[in-house]
Amino acid sequence: MLDLLSQTRAALAAGAYMPALMVTLTLPDICGALASDNGRASGSKYKRWLVDWFQLNAGSPYAQPIDAAGAEQIYAFRCSLLHQGSARPQGGHQPIAFIEPEPGAAQLHNLSTDVSGDVVGWISVPLFVDEMSDAVQRWWSVYGETTTVSRNYGRYARRREGGLPPHAAGAPVIA
Repeated sequence: MLDLLSQTRAALAAGAYMPALMVTLTLPDICGALASDNGRASGSKYKRWLVDWFQLNAGSPYAQPIDAAGAEQIYAFRCSLLHQGSARPQGGHQPIAFIEPEPGAAQLHNLSTDVSGDVVGWISVPLFVDEMSDAVQRWWSVYGETTTVSRNYGRYARRREGGLPPHAAGAPVIA
C-alpha cells in the first residue's frame, strides 16, 4: 500500500497530474475493500471511508472533514473520470475542478465559485494527492495489522521485486 502511495507521489513530482489524480481517486476504494469482510469495494464503503478519514486542508487550521455531500461529489467525480473519462458526473454540471500547479503561483485549494449558475469546487491536484496519501497512511497505521486487512492484503496487487515464483522469478512483476 505504501509503495502505491510512493509511486503516486513520484507521478505527481514528475508532472503526471492526471495519472496521480486517477490513482488517488482509487485509494478510498482500496482501503474500503481491504477493511471489508468480503474484500470488495462499493460506493457506500468509498464514501464512508472519505467521511471517516479524509480532510481537505489537512494539517492546517482550516482543516475540513468531508461530509456526506462532499463524499458523494468526490465519488461521483471518481466514477465519471475513471469509467467514462468525463469530469461531469451523470452528464450534469462540473461540481469539482482539479487544478494543476503553476510555477510561482499560489495553489488554489478548497474554494467554491459560481460558474454560469453552477457551483464549482476548486481543488489543487498536489494538495489533494498529499491529503489523501496522508489519510491513507493514518488509516493504514490503525488498520494495516488487523486480521481482515491482513487477509485481504494477501490478494492485493502489488509490485513483487523478485518476480512471481515459480512462474517468473527474477524480473519484477505487478501481481
